[in-house]
Amino acid sequence: MNTLWVVRARTLLFPPAELNDHAVDRSKYSRLAIPHSFKPQLSVVEAFVAAVAAFLRIFLGSLLFAVWGTYTLAAWSRIQNLFLRLGAIIALFALFALVVLSLMMVWAALARRLSPRRR
Repeated sequence: MNTLWVVRARTLLFPPAELNDHAVDRSKYSRLAIPHSFKPQLSVVEAFVAAVAAFLRIFLGSLLFAVWGTYTLAAWSRIQNLFLRLGAIIALFALFALVVLSLMMVWAALARRLSPRRR
């Protein structure tokens, strides 16, 4: 009885792999586990879109981190009360995580939309 929920949870979290006949048609290098955003057979336009999207994610994420860090430090130095300071910093960190997550999701959606080969 106790192992029944473990089996159900395992099948829910890790569904069994489906056998795919297309794997036989691919080369041995394309069957290897590679990052999902860079496929082994990209066209020039797809590679350009993927490279620009990766560059913009890195650049805009770094820029956001720099600006957010500067204003967080300014807030830290202006708030004198320790409890208010900790509350503000925790709120700013949580909001920063939400903004960075949103930025990455937006860029991933734009890269998928601009990609010539949509799924």
